[in-house]
Amino acid sequence: MTVGEGITRIDLWILDRVFQPLADRLPERLPAFEAGMSLLFGSLMLSGAATAAMIFLLGMDPFSAMFDILIWVLWVSFYLGVNRVRSLVRPGFVNPLRTMFLGLRPISMVFLVYSAWQGSTVDAHYALAAWFNTLANATFTIGVYLASCNVRPPEQQASVWQRDFAGAPD
Repeated sequence: MTVGEGITRIDLWILDRVFQPLADRLPERLPAFEAGMSLLFGSLMLSGAATAAMIFLLGMDPFSAMFDILIWVLWVSFYLGVNRVRSLVRPGFVNPLRTMFLGLRPISMVFLVYSAWQGSTVDAHYALAAWFNTLANATFTIGVYLASCNVRPPEQQASVWQRDFAGAPD
């Protein structure tokens, strides 16, 4: 087994054993994909808040924060791209994002660990922005995993005939 195959097995194990049972327990009115998209949008807002805090509250030059601004624009384009494939995710079918995000999910875990390490070692002056960034990466990672889960089919309701006449005595 190669390293890539091992990473893929670990990723699919996390998806199938941690996030899919969580997605199956979500209420029917909030499918896992919708919860994942909400978390992805929340990560955009947290990342934007971290960048804005560095610029406006900490007095960082906008040109010095250009990398963070470009990363945020990249996240916005990613969110819009995932939003465009929303119609492909249907209840009862295999989620196509499961294979499309096969390389993204492990990378997002690595960035989450790195941002947590960075948040714990950064100078106290930048700690607030660094922890907002860590929280943004955590919500992004959880959102990507939830968006990759299969959406269970809706519960089939009994027809009027079955409900009213199936068990009625003659």
